[in-house]
Amino acid sequence: MKEYRFVDHWRINAPIDEVYAHVSDPRTYSQWWPSYDGVRVLKDVPFPHIGGQVELIVRSPFGYHLRLEVETAEADPPRYLKTVSRGQLAGTGIWEFAQEGDTTLATWTWIVRSDHPMLNRLEWIATPIFALSHVLASRKGHRGLKRLLEGEPATEWLLIP
Repeated sequence: MKEYRFVDHWRINAPIDEVYAHVSDPRTYSQWWPSYDGVRVLKDVPFPHIGGQVELIVRSPFGYHLRLEVETAEADPPRYLKTVSRGQLAGTGIWEFAQEGDTTLATWTWIVRSDHPMLNRLEWIATPIFALSHVLASRKGHRGLKRLLEGEPATEWLLIP
C-alpha cells in the first residue's frame, strides 16, 4: 500500500511539560484518547521512554481495528519525540512541541503505510477512508487531551480537509 503523510496541529492550553508527558507515555492514552482500544506495555523503560515499546490496538470509526507495535526512538523532552511503528501500520511518528504563552502547540507528523490485508486489497477505496479515519482519530485525541488538561469540554473544531 502507498505511504501516507498526515500532519496534525493541536493547540492545548496547558504547560508544554504536561502535554509532552501525556503524549510521550502511551500508558496514559486510555485516559484521554478514545480511539485506542488497548495499550499493552511490551518493554517498559523510564522517562524519557527511549527504547520503550507498546502494542496499540486502534479502533477506526469505520469499524476496523489495527494492531501496531510502537517504539520510542528519540526524545528531547519537552520539545521532540520520534516513534517507529510496526505491524498493520508501519512508519514513523514525529511530535514537535512549542510553548506560546499559556498554550502548547503540538505538531504530529505521521508517515505510515498499511500492512493490513483488507485495507491493502481495497486500496482504491481505502485511501480516502484511511485518511478520514486518521482525521477523526486525531480529532478525538486532540479533544480528549484538551478535556484532560484544560478541565473543560474542548470547543475547538477541526475541519475535515
